[in-house]
Amino acid sequence: MINIENFDGLSASGISYGGHGGSKRGIILNNERWFLKYPKSTKSMDVQGISYSTTPLSEYLGSHIYESIGLETHKTKLGVANGKLVVACKDFLNSNEIIIDYNMIKNEYDENVERAIEHLSSSSNIDSNHDLEEVLVMMEENPYFKNNSELKNRFWDMFVIDALIGNNDRNEGNWGLILNKDTNELRLAPVYDNGAAFYNKSSDDKLNSIYEDEFKFKQSVYDSELSIYKLNGKQINPLKYIESMENKECNVALLRIVPKIDMSKIINIFNEIPSEYNGLSVLSNIQKKYYLKSLQYKYDNILISIYNKLSK
Repeated sequence: MINIENFDGLSASGISYGGHGGSKRGIILNNERWFLKYPKSTKSMDVQGISYSTTPLSEYLGSHIYESIGLETHKTKLGVANGKLVVACKDFLNSNEIIIDYNMIKNEYDENVERAIEHLSSSSNIDSNHDLEEVLVMMEENPYFKNNSELKNRFWDMFVIDALIGNNDRNEGNWGLILNKDTNELRLAPVYDNGAAFYNKSSDDKLNSIYEDEFKFKQSVYDSELSIYKLNGKQINPLKYIESMENKECNVALLRIVPKIDMSKIINIFNEIPSEYNGLSVLSNIQKKYYLKSLQYKYDNILISIYNKLSK
């Protein structure tokens, strides 16, 4: 079993962190900069049976699954703070580094990019927020992508893995590059911000009712699955997009990623998490069963199936 840590009483780092998944607090842990991500209240959401989202658990699970597949990922630890389950995330930036996220990348002026986007806007119903057609144009024309070939692969690798773990919020602010301000060198940022994975606004009662009904289960983990990205103004079902095999780069990513998925490693990640800590729920039995069943369903019925077709 992993150690659930008590983060109460740790010194503040004095660094603030953005994002919309819940409150954060910068801390010093083992003489290093980390920050705590707290669960978000569901009072303003149309959610029943749960007072707070399970974002910390989802962040931990999603990040460790990414790591098990072999992608560089930010370090995470589960723990408690102020009476709540939280996740601690290590700050992966050095003092002389800053994030250049996709939102900043796409806002960098380039004449070729502007011309391509104008043409795209006149020929399609493009939505500038999270529009996949825009991302495809950026991959071909934007200097950041041209000068950092790994960035395109990272997008499609994340597209495949996010589809597996049900992360529907790979937004413009949580992937990109890291800039060294002293040398102007760029490197690929590790995968971070996976808290929207694993149905983080679903109560145990809701998960249980779906788990026991095969029709509802398939509808939940396959038919109703959505990505944050859109085509023609409509959100994509990432699993069906993968099944369509219409995008060559997505196909190549699937061929690259699927052989690295080890379900025994993923199952072990779940088995190492205790069900509770000092009376506080960490990973309930139904969460564990539901999440593992959803992963196995997507792996067996979509990822492996399409992998075999592409391999031929």
